[in-house]
Amino acid sequence: MKKLLFPLIAAAVVLAVLNPSEADYREHVREKQGVAGSAAMAVMDLLSLDKKGGIRRENFIVASRFYLGGDGLLPREDLAWGIAGFFIESK
Repeated sequence: MKKLLFPLIAAAVVLAVLNPSEADYREHVREKQGVAGSAAMAVMDLLSLDKKGGIRRENFIVASRFYLGGDGLLPREDLAWGIAGFFIESK
C-alpha cells in the first residue's frame, strides 16, 4: 500500500505545481487566436461587472476550469480545463 501511496502523492504534487493560472490561460488564448482573441478578452473584461475581468478560474488544486461570465450580465460558459500546463478546450 505504501508503494502505491508515494507515487500518487508525488503525482498530485507535480500536478498542483504545474496547475495553470488565469494569466496562463489568457496567454494561451493570445497565442492561439491572436488579435481576435485579445480583442474578445478585452470586450469580455469590459462587459464583466467584476474587477477581476470576464474570464474566471475555478481551482481544483490539481486542475483548473476556466469559464466566462456567470455574474448576471453574461451567462456562464465553460471555456477550458487546465491541467499540468496544458489546456483542454470545452466544446
